Amino acid sequence: MAASNYAPTMHEIGINEGGWSDHPDDPGGATMKGIIQREYDAFRKRKGRPLQSVRYITDDEVAEIYRSQYADKVRFDDLPAGIDYATLDGAINSGVSRGSKWLQGALGVKTDGVIGNQTISEAVAADAAKTIKKMCAARNSFLHGLSTFKVFGKGWMSRVARVEATSVAMAQRSRGAQPSGVAASAIIESKTAASNSKSSAGTAGASSAGSGTSATQVDWTHLTGTQSLILIAVVLGGLALAAYLFHRSRTQKARSEAYAAVAAGA
Repeated sequence: MAASNYAPTMHEIGINEGGWSDHPDDPGGATMKGIIQREYDAFRKRKGRPLQSVRYITDDEVAEIYRSQYADKVRFDDLPAGIDYATLDGAINSGVSRGSKWLQGALGVKTDGVIGNQTISEAVAADAAKTIKKMCAARNSFLHGLSTFKVFGKGWMSRVARVEATSVAMAQRSRGAQPSGVAASAIIESKTAASNSKSSAGTAGASSAGSGTSATQVDWTHLTGTQSLILIAVVLGGLALAAYLFHRSRTQKARSEAYAAVAAGA
């Protein structure tokens, strides 16, 4: 169905993954073009080839691994345009099972991490833009919960935002939308996300300040143990809300920038 979307999808994934990386905080270790060393070792063993640093992986090897280990496993060619890219990028970044579950969760089907005929049928019948947005929201939530988010979070949010905006545009074009229509839709999304970002940031600031004020203005010496616990819970709740809103503000800002970029290039 969407096999013709494979080349542009791989172009986008190539941009997302970049080249060589060996960050000390990355649990995947040495990585080249999105392929980690242990995955490359397994591939070379299956091919009966001597092991070598993933830094020397060839473009043909990268293409074969992406196709056989990821695209085929998420049934890329059977998925609608846009949904295919969002699913594949999630699978490459976080594993086939998790990428598949994000799609299944967005569609409301059994989340077993294996894309079968029911998932394909629901994906074909679904509103592609809504499905893509749900997938990316779930992906953002997962990434935010990782211990390495403080190190890689900004890059992850930008990547997921780009995937969402580009995938939605792919879906629109596959359904006959003209460049002007794609651009107009992206501009609306960008402005809405920017507004949401600003609103969340403002509310987060007020919530954080309010929690701090409530803690400093109370005479703790006159509180019972139960009252202290209640006040602590209120303060912590306010800080947690502020943290969530700050994260939402950053996420929406990344989405705004991504949709603006799509609009400019449509």
